[in-house]
Amino acid sequence: DQKFIPWPSIRTQQQLYEADEVRRNGGQIYAAQGKKIGEILKSVGIIDDKILDGVEKRHQTKKAKDKPTGELLVYMGIIDQESLTRALCIQSGILMVDILSLDVPIEVLRLVPNENARGKNAMPAGVNKGTLFLAVADPFNFSDQQHFAFSTGLNIKLVFAPLKDIIQRIGTEWKEPDPEVWIG
Repeated sequence: DQKFIPWPSIRTQQQLYEADEVRRNGGQIYAAQGKKIGEILKSVGIIDDKILDGVEKRHQTKKAKDKPTGELLVYMGIIDQESLTRALCIQSGILMVDILSLDVPIEVLRLVPNENARGKNAMPAGVNKGTLFLAVADPFNFSDQQHFAFSTGLNIKLVFAPLKDIIQRIGTEWKEPDPEVWIG
């Protein structure tokens, strides 16, 4: 039962383009970018010093020595996998989008057919300067970038969105009218 965390999230095409420009120019997207996972989770209020100290102590044990802090926090049930993925996005500067409120232009949606998006759990989020922003739930382990680059002819930049939001949006977006429906 996690409390509401106001994760940084892009909600408009304008914000997406502006963040992309900052990233392209070598700037930092997030204040905590580049910091350790524990520090990032502390900065957004998921964990406190007491929890972080406890995890650091656990890290010293032989069993946990090779596990990254974030994985230990998930294993211990302190955070969920999505929170770890979001913290890793902040650490590495991967954009996070609110795919449910992002107004994606129809011409961008048409670049990736709905069934293709559904099959890969990937949702087009926007296009800027020859780059298609593709929202996925795990940008660190998504292996179909080449597929989308080939099918669209664009560079692909992965952005994060929660899987449940991607599935919900794919289920409601850019469906062609049903030719079986007779109106008359």
